[in-house]
Amino acid sequence: MGLTHDRHSLSITVVAMTLIVGVHPQNPSLSILARRPEHVAALRAQGIAFFVYGAGAATIPLMRLGVIQLAGTGATPPILAKAGGLDVAVFGMSGPRHERGGLVVRADSPYRTLADLRGRGVALMPISWHTQFLAAELDNAGVAWRDVNAVELLPATARDAFYQGLLDAIVATDPLLAEIESAVKVRILARPGSAFSNRSVYWGRQDVLRDHPKAVQALVDALSDSDALTAADPEGAAQLLAGLNGHNAAGWLAALTARPWGVHLPDAGFLAEQQHHADIFARFALIPEQIAVDDTVTHRYPAAVAA
Repeated sequence: MGLTHDRHSLSITVVAMTLIVGVHPQNPSLSILARRPEHVAALRAQGIAFFVYGAGAATIPLMRLGVIQLAGTGATPPILAKAGGLDVAVFGMSGPRHERGGLVVRADSPYRTLADLRGRGVALMPISWHTQFLAAELDNAGVAWRDVNAVELLPATARDAFYQGLLDAIVATDPLLAEIESAVKVRILARPGSAFSNRSVYWGRQDVLRDHPKAVQALVDALSDSDALTAADPEGAAQLLAGLNGHNAAGWLAALTARPWGVHLPDAGFLAEQQHHADIFARFALIPEQIAVDDTVTHRYPAAVAA
């Protein structure tokens, strides 16, 4: 019994000392970092390890379960996590992502404005920045969420329905957009970057950020260094991602060259945008009630900007 007890205690100690970072295909920065062996080894020495999973939609459930403690997603999940009672904060962010794509319809469709989509189907990636992007664009255009039929759908399924003309609109950026364009001509009704800045954000549980500052800073530093390497050699980074989510290196290269690289401290402008969009979410009944998000960012960690 003593030996069993000792093993159990050791297991608890190891788990407590190791912070697990969630890695999924919708966050290329973390996906690339987790494929750089020298960075992985250095982070492991700092008590950081990676858990790789298939879709960013699982991030909030994984954090709620305690499987991961730190994550990289779009800006929407931290709002949804706060609305769901999780005590989390953003500790780093990318620059605005003016990605190629956005709200896409077929070129042969009659839809030319957001107002034209009243009553029509729009597919969104589950639990992602797509919801925040579409909500901000609809609000900016004076269209209510209930006026469109926006539904979360796995990207591959949405793509196939769009191919066949069964789906009116889809939120898609590269590399998914490039796949779609290889089969059908499209028209883009709204692009990320105007009503919604579309940043990658890095966030985690408040208690983890408080109790493990050195490990979190090590992750920030590693991300900044890896992003700098990607900016200098996007072809090499694309090769690291080849095969991920079914996209080859050429498909990833188009997406990587369109993205900003580097890790910044979340600033007052970002916080104001998050609060504005949380208010839209409440008004559109996407979250149960209005929330204050001022505690969902932290300036505790200096973020080095990668060129």
